Amino acid sequence: MSSHIARKLVDQFRHAKPEHGPAANLSPRESEVLDLLACGYQYKEIADRLGIGVESVKTFVKLICKKLHVRNRMEAVARYGHK
Repeated sequence: MSSHIARKLVDQFRHAKPEHGPAANLSPRESEVLDLLACGYQYKEIADRLGIGVESVKTFVKLICKKLHVRNRMEAVARYGHK
């Protein structure tokens, strides 16, 4: 590949926009939990609202943090934004 073509290819990748937001890899339930966190709900309130246990909410939050590459729920909410 010539250097001219390589430069064009690199420029194209540099200017390409991602097709999905940071939460694109979240499951529907993980998105629900993250939406509720973004609204200010506590773990117990989320659990009650979704009909699941508090430990399940904690597990979802851990998975969300891992998928979004953040350290805690506050960073996850900040990265995700709010709909």
